[in-house]
This record gives sequence, C-alpha cells and structure tokens, in this order.
Amino acid sequence: MTGPVGVGFVGFGRQAEFHAKAMQALPDQFRLVAVSDVTPARRIAAEGYGMVAGELVDAAFAAGVELVFITSHSSLHHAHAMAAIGAGRHVMVEKPFAMDGAQAREMVDAARVNGVLLTCFHNRRWDDDVRLVRQAIADGRLGDLISIENRSAGARPAVGFGTPDFHQEWRVTANMGGGTIFDFGPHWFDQVLSLRPGRVVTQVYGDVRHVRWGDADDVFEARITFDDGVRATVGKCDVAYLAPPKWLIYGTKATLRHDGESCIVENADASTRIKVGDAKGDLFGNVHDAIRNGATLLVTGDEARRNIQLIEATIVSARERRALDVHI
Repeated sequence: MTGPVGVGFVGFGRQAEFHAKAMQALPDQFRLVAVSDVTPARRIAAEGYGMVAGELVDAAFAAGVELVFITSHSSLHHAHAMAAIGAGRHVMVEKPFAMDGAQAREMVDAARVNGVLLTCFHNRRWDDDVRLVRQAIADGRLGDLISIENRSAGARPAVGFGTPDFHQEWRVTANMGGGTIFDFGPHWFDQVLSLRPGRVVTQVYGDVRHVRWGDADDVFEARITFDDGVRATVGKCDVAYLAPPKWLIYGTKATLRHDGESCIVENADASTRIKVGDAKGDLFGNVHDAIRNGATLLVTGDEARRNIQLIEATIVSARERRALDVHI
C-alpha cells in the first residue's frame, strides 16, 4: 500500500489535538480519519479536523484507519492499546506506555502475535539537552562514565495542561494514572537509557512520595545501577522552588553539566561549551516509513516496555524500602 496512513485517535484531549495538528500538516504521510472520546465537546473538536467521532472505543478503528494513536488518560492505555491491536491496527501510545510491566509485556506480545507495529511517543529522547549530552559522550569528551544525574524540579504540577472539557485534575489523580513518575518518569528514564545502548539495569532503589498535589506522587527519585557499574539518578520534584542542573555527569576525563541552555564539559585543562547535538529523530516520519516501507521503529515496543519496568521497580522499591535486584 502507498500514500498517507489513515489515523484514528482514542481520546482527543489537548495532547491529542497537538498530534492531530502535526499530522494534518503532513498530508503526504497521514490522513486523519476517526476519533473515540467520551466527552461530547472533544468529539466536536475532532470533527473540526475532518474526523468522524464516536463515543465507543471501536469508533477509532473505522474503515481506513491503519494506525491508532492511544491518547486517553494513562490508566486506560493498556486496555485501549489491546483493543486496537486486537482489531489489527498498528498502534502508537502516548507515554506512559502502560501502568506496570505485566501490561507492557502483554501489549508487546499481542502486537507480535497480531503482526502489527507498536511504538510509544517518546519524543523527548530528542530534546536539545539530551542530544548535546549524547554527542559529548559519543565524542569521548568524558572518558568512561562514572555516574549520570538527570533530574528536574518545580513548584507546581501539570494540572493546567489538559483540556477543561475533561477532568482537569487527572494528572494528579492516582486512579487515573496521574503522578509525576508516570508524567515525567517515562521521558527522563528514556533519555538516560538512550545514553547507554545495550546496557542492562541490574539494581533500582526508589523514593516515590506524595507531598502536596492531588493524591498521586509529586516527588520521585530512582537510583539505578547498570551492568558495568555505572550509576544513574533519575528524578522529578513538583514541590521545589530551586532546581538542580538537568544533567550532571561524571566521567574519568571530564564532568558535564547542563543547566538551562548551557551544556559545559570541564576537565583539568579547559571548559568547553557543547553547541551541536546528535541528529534529531522524526517520530511521525519514522512511523509512516515503518508502516509503508518496513523501516525499523525509532522507539520499539520493547524499549517502551523496559521504561515501564524501571518505573514499576522504582515504585516497588520505594514501597518496600529496599533496593531491588533486577534485569531490565
């Protein structure tokens, strides 16, 4: 088959509308076809993009839909992805991919059995900061890695991000998959894993807490150990008025610090600002190319599964107050 890929959305909140606009701007690659959403106002919004909208989930699997984009709230990603896979559609899932490792494995296995593609919208693997960090590491500027920190902090949650037509507080509501570890964790874990291709995580020690916002976690920190002994810290705090540098990486030759817009590598002799990062990935273009031409996905289902397993291990470790030995 040639031509644009027909797209259906399950859930049409604010993030889905961003995706719809981006895909609509690529008419040679995508054609917006259908939407499923429980909120009448969001179905009307979807119709403004020329899509047929219905309340039931299978409305998104209409004739002509080849790719289903799962953009419902986090706790429903697994159920909706499984329904789309069962309907024989390729699937892209907004992060988080799933709510636990068992769900993620079931999704990956079902996609393989049904012969469909499965990916996750891990777009922040190509943020400017991590692209600079990866390039500095690839150039050998740091020597052998010793430890990696990838953290962020602020004093408010993301409750204002969603559409007012739906439950505005869902991102801080635990039973809807809210909380900062499922909001920012998928991004920050994915970024760290992208620095360590081929390496296995062997231990996880987690701190996950609710302090202020809603009833879900608003602070998390994971300390992970790779099979070569390199340590990494991944974290987000939503009750902080001062923030650490986004990246702080120690190597045997130099130290890297990325704070704001500045990525500095310093060794015994000089301080160098890294200005050019590695190549930026095109997630949408890649998905089109994978469906039409068999290209390898930039973000595979197994990568997304691994991400969720790390989040799950962090939560379990925090609950049990002990480090977990893992193979992720």
